[in-house]
Amino acid sequence: MKKNSILFFLFSLSLMILSGCEFSSNEVVIEKIDANFRMLDTEDFRAELPEYFANQLGEFENARINNFDVAFIGRNTEKNNGEIVNTTFYYKVSGTGKSGELEKFFLQVPSCAGSPDSWEPKQSSKLDMKGITWTIPIGQDGSRDFSITFPGDVPLGVIEAGVTRAGKREKCTLMGPCAGVTDICGSIFIDANADGIKQNSESGIPDIDIVLRDKKTGGIVGVVPTTEDGTFEFQVLKGEYSVEAVNDLLNFNYNPSTPTSAHFCTDDNDGTCINFGYTMDEEKMVSELEDGTIEGTAECTDYWVDQLKYCGSDKGDYTEIQILDFLKQIENLLLFEPFQFGNKKIKKALEILKPVGNTEIELFLKELLTAELNVVSQRGAITIIEGETVLFDNFNKALLIYCEAIGCEELGTCSVGVSGRLISNQSGNSRILTSHLVRATRTLSAFNGTGGIRN
Repeated sequence: MKKNSILFFLFSLSLMILSGCEFSSNEVVIEKIDANFRMLDTEDFRAELPEYFANQLGEFENARINNFDVAFIGRNTEKNNGEIVNTTFYYKVSGTGKSGELEKFFLQVPSCAGSPDSWEPKQSSKLDMKGITWTIPIGQDGSRDFSITFPGDVPLGVIEAGVTRAGKREKCTLMGPCAGVTDICGSIFIDANADGIKQNSESGIPDIDIVLRDKKTGGIVGVVPTTEDGTFEFQVLKGEYSVEAVNDLLNFNYNPSTPTSAHFCTDDNDGTCINFGYTMDEEKMVSELEDGTIEGTAECTDYWVDQLKYCGSDKGDYTEIQILDFLKQIENLLLFEPFQFGNKKIKKALEILKPVGNTEIELFLKELLTAELNVVSQRGAITIIEGETVLFDNFNKALLIYCEAIGCEELGTCSVGVSGRLISNQSGNSRILTSHLVRATRTLSAFNGTGGIRN
């Protein structure tokens, strides 16, 4: 009996203590969310983004407003069968012990993210056209965690955050969903007709560094190389920038036909890309090829005539299958024209390499096909990289880009088609002058003689 009385007394005392506590249902939910945040394993945005863009965003990872620290904790995506179904952004607001209680916290919901699926905590929150406002008190030494979840894959950007204390609202810019970001696109292209305008027939050069500077400070924001087709792209926060191309393209053998820097203001962007054009310095290139300044392994036309005539025999260096593969590569190299060999590829190629006449276009096509046979067979200009002699791939590709564009312009076959290839006639205003064709032929001839006896 005495034992039962003691147990009853302890139970009653517990009820009295609990009834005197001031835990609200709101605080219980917050504590649950805090526990979830402590277990949270967010994505490393610095590993997911280009370094220059991650550095830009990183400046907005934390902010202090109205004597409270507001921090972007991270971004997580949820996947279903490999497809991203939603994206969640996490935040923490902490007091610095210097002022009174926080009254409200606000996060912008940008239109690019769409309507949120959910957010935490739900209690004391309001969603409107601008964003979500939480009316949740946070003490001067306290902290709270918040999150917003959107459908689909929502990338990082910067948004507005706000804190209200003592009736005074202050705001800052903070990392968040998608807003405040834009792209800067462009290309480095070989400007065959030197008109400063990128034609359908004028392709780009890979692995050329493009520099992005902050227009106000002049500091370098980032550097990216051009891709295989000569294009580049920067993902940046909105602002004013200077985009710059190198001036010493391919050992100064190409001269700029456009300005080598361009001003870019994201507020004025109309979606136009920035194209930097370079045209060949034929005189300089011919001189350096002929005097050996530019070394190479390319063979002349006579060598390739023999290879096509004697492929598969003891007199040839290649089998018929290898020669046919070279010709198929050339058909798909850059433009649809000037070279399509039909069903009798070797016979057609020999007709081009040994033309019946000596017109300027025939001589040009002979040297161009010779150069392309050299390049697809891993011959051409060479360079030294880290003490090792290797093919100067960009130099060789640039020469073919330049000369194929001249060829298709001269033949009147330049036009854009499916898969980015050029397949039909184009009426353009960039007709190549015959004198330009002659200079290109001379350049090709010098290139084709670097590895053997000249024609």
